Amino acid sequence: MEINIKELIFAIINFLVLVLILYKFLFKPVLKALDKRKDSISSAMEGAAQARNQAEQTKAELQAEIVNARNSADALIEAAKKSGEVVKNEIIAQAKSDAQNIADKARAEIEREKQDAIQELKKEVATLAVLGAAKVLRGEVDEQTQKNLMDKYIEEVGHIQ
Repeated sequence: MEINIKELIFAIINFLVLVLILYKFLFKPVLKALDKRKDSISSAMEGAAQARNQAEQTKAELQAEIVNARNSADALIEAAKKSGEVVKNEIIAQAKSDAQNIADKARAEIEREKQDAIQELKKEVATLAVLGAAKVLRGEVDEQTQKNLMDKYIEEVGHIQ
């Protein structure tokens, strides 16, 4: 087997022309498309990473807001309990004060009625004493009646004290 140099050179030139044509019309566009695809994938990956970071940040913010809301709710509940306790204590104090006022008024009324009864009783005793004295002076009272009047007078005066 012999190698023909002319044919070898011609085959090498044909091969080089084919490689140049393929490079210009096939490899360059394919490489360009692959680079574009690589860039779009990189962009998508960066976008996904940013979206993940943003989601994590938003999640952290929402969790912080939930904690703040719970703390605020707890504080409001505690304040409402304290306020309710204060109102309850005020109502109890007012009720005790009202009850004391009613009791004081009742005592004063009882004392006033007692004094009125004593005055009325003193008037009646005085009237009876005057009537008894008048009867004694007129001589209408016998000894037993006089004794009964005196006992009654002493008993009534004893009840007044």
